[in-house]
Amino acid sequence: MGITRSAAATGGSYSDAVTVSGPGQWIHISGQVAFGPDGTVTGTLYEQTHGCLDHIEALLIKAGATLADTVRITAYLVGLDDYPEFARARAERFGDELPASAAVGVARLLMNARVEIDAVAYLPS
Repeated sequence: MGITRSAAATGGSYSDAVTVSGPGQWIHISGQVAFGPDGTVTGTLYEQTHGCLDHIEALLIKAGATLADTVRITAYLVGLDDYPEFARARAERFGDELPASAAVGVARLLMNARVEIDAVAYLPS
């Protein structure tokens, strides 16, 4: 029972596949932007990526999970030229527990954010 990760063939900061087995709980996190206490979004894409992951991590903790339980994330980026900033922040936050990951270029996001991230996690019983 648990989570098995297959490293990215490219050596990227994500897993090509994540297999989940056994009884447990699925946690689906809606898209998160890096809004601050005042409700605005500011900062570089790198900083906003950390902000999004802060929100995701807080929601996972509330559900009894951690970022290590994340099996998939999807990032929506305004400007794919900034992808390396996103990838660096993702690698820093997930360490060796890399989720399957996709990045999608979009024209615009709510609150003029530069990145929005949703997540799926699995918490084994």
